[in-house]
Amino acid sequence: MIAATLNYAKDNLGLLINQSIDNSEQVVISSDNFKSMVLMPLDEFNAWQETLYILSNPINAEYVFQSINQAKSGKVFEKELIEI
Repeated sequence: MIAATLNYAKDNLGLLINQSIDNSEQVVISSDNFKSMVLMPLDEFNAWQETLYILSNPINAEYVFQSINQAKSGKVFEKELIEI
């Protein structure tokens, strides 16, 4: 994670955006009044939003956790995709 002051971010916004995108890394920008914000690549933000949406439904969350546990215990199988 990269940290920057608001003044530095104002002067180097392009650089911080490129670093964030190139490294898939968040940038925390802090202002003088101790309030902060996060700059992150849009695809990472969208992934966080999707995960939050999926896990906000208890039934979906349980299904996801069961699937993870099955994969960890080796209960997996492969299927061949068919073309329609």
